[in-house]
Amino acid sequence: MVKNGSPQAGHGTARPKYPVGSVDSALRLLLLVSSRPEIRLSDAGRELGIGRSTAHRLMQMLEFYGFAAQDPRTRAYRPGPALANAGLQLVSSVDLRETARPHLEMLASGVRETVYLQSLRRDGLVICLDSVEGPRSLRVGARTGETMPAHATAGGRVLLAALPDATVEKLLPNSVLPGFTEHTITDRDALLRELTEVRKRGYGVSVGELESDIGGVGVAIRDPMGRTHLAVAVAVPCTRLTDADEPVIATAAGECADRISAALGA
Repeated sequence: MVKNGSPQAGHGTARPKYPVGSVDSALRLLLLVSSRPEIRLSDAGRELGIGRSTAHRLMQMLEFYGFAAQDPRTRAYRPGPALANAGLQLVSSVDLRETARPHLEMLASGVRETVYLQSLRRDGLVICLDSVEGPRSLRVGARTGETMPAHATAGGRVLLAALPDATVEKLLPNSVLPGFTEHTITDRDALLRELTEVRKRGYGVSVGELESDIGGVGVAIRDPMGRTHLAVAVAVPCTRLTDADEPVIATAAGECADRISAALGA
């Protein structure tokens, strides 16, 4: 529970002598949303000591500015993309690449394929924060600094799957998505169905969807706030990515993601 004057709300500082009521309630609600996987309006109102209608108005403002997102099925609210971006900025206060690099190198050496560290942007693209090329002569190249469409990449899909479908629809507002090969999922509803499968199996897969001869497997990384806005993706020539290979690579990538999470303090 986020209480008035609690250390969680004020980081140990004294509560202002003349707090502005509506601002105070909005900020406490923001803290509450950021600390839970999801929360319902009735629970938020009860924990903050405000009426349900007031909680609803405040939550609408958080949703408008991207700090909260409502799941259309459960009607509960989850942290929105603006909070994920804020979490990424906190993580960036340490040298993220330096922290993750040895774990990426270990993964690239173990699976003998190229590895990317990626994050999701608010424009529906993933950016490659770092990459380590695999040791084989035939390999996917490094792409540090490059952006790629989230819907057509393994790392992008696992990051999209961490969001409610309603938020995904806001990130990808067009029902027809850009196609890059004959295998790209271009129907947004079909993508949402694929994201449901990603959530079930715990990793994203893309085979020949961005480039016809390249596939990938992506696993999410949790940051110190418990948010999922980073991913480890293994990029593999399609000739070496079979159905049997996918779970093996996903397991190795998941172990790498866990090590990075631990190194970041998660």
